[in-house]
Amino acid sequence: MVLFIQAIVCVALVIVVGSRLSRNADVLAEKTGLGRTWVGAILLAGATSLPELATGISAVTVFDAPNLAVGGILGSCLFNLLILAILDIFTGPEPLLRQAQTSHGLAAGLGCVMLGVASLGILLSAQQTPLTLGWIGLPSLALLLLYGISARLIAQFELRRREDILEQESEIFQYRHISSNRAYLTFVLLAAAIVVLGIWLAALGDQIAAVTGLGQSFVGALLLAAATSLPEVVASLAAIRLNAVDLAVSNIFGSNLFNLAILGIYDLAYVRGNLLSNINHSVHLLTAIVAIIMTQVALVRLLYRAARRTRLYLTWDGIAIIALYLGGMYINYRG
Repeated sequence: MVLFIQAIVCVALVIVVGSRLSRNADVLAEKTGLGRTWVGAILLAGATSLPELATGISAVTVFDAPNLAVGGILGSCLFNLLILAILDIFTGPEPLLRQAQTSHGLAAGLGCVMLGVASLGILLSAQQTPLTLGWIGLPSLALLLLYGISARLIAQFELRRREDILEQESEIFQYRHISSNRAYLTFVLLAAAIVVLGIWLAALGDQIAAVTGLGQSFVGALLLAAATSLPEVVASLAAIRLNAVDLAVSNIFGSNLFNLAILGIYDLAYVRGNLLSNINHSVHLLTAIVAIIMTQVALVRLLYRAARRTRLYLTWDGIAIIALYLGGMYINYRG
């Protein structure tokens, strides 16, 4: 009972910090001049994904639980995409992705590429032919490189798009009363708080896996992934309340990009051997494939603007994403 009370307290603190992060990210979008899409996809997504980084590093270095770490990352990718369907309920009569810029398709497409690289790494390890450099898998290094390329591409794209917009209309400043130094300091402090909470969650996740007997892959993909993705949920909901749909959507796709880069960091930290060679290959490979399909469903919806809501107050793509998420969790449970 004490263990679950600790988990509830930790999750509550994550929610508080996540809500503060979203407003601070909106301030930084104005102060940096890079706009909500880049700040959401890189800065906010990176900050709200720090629990995954902290929990996974702890899982592979302290607890020797690679399944928990990899399951947490891939499960978080699924949960992040599920957030799109959740947010769709709170955006009023107009569907969420219909309000968002189609430019988010760039981050979604890059996410599919990185998921494909991760899937290839898992498949090669399952066939006992991992491509490694020392103990580190080459697919892991490729994920880190691809994240750097993705951040640069998104930044260049958004700067060009912002220049086109400013040619047609003047920029509106909402946060003149907040200094840049204060905005950056607040962001750093909130991110540090997320790291501390993430380390706590790692210990709790490992204990819950042992107490429930559900296995590290399932606990990582469901319980730990949902808990460490709570900052994305809270931050995205806060962005919707700020009428910043692009900040919310870019946070989701950007978080998945950052999560997959974290997978590469886990491999660097797991000095006992190649990370992907020490996991449940079939479960994690199928989870990655489901994440690719969910991303593609969201991408199609983002580009196809004519879809409408069903009587369930959801779009068909939202229903498909929910069904795919449940299927992914079933795969993890059976695995």
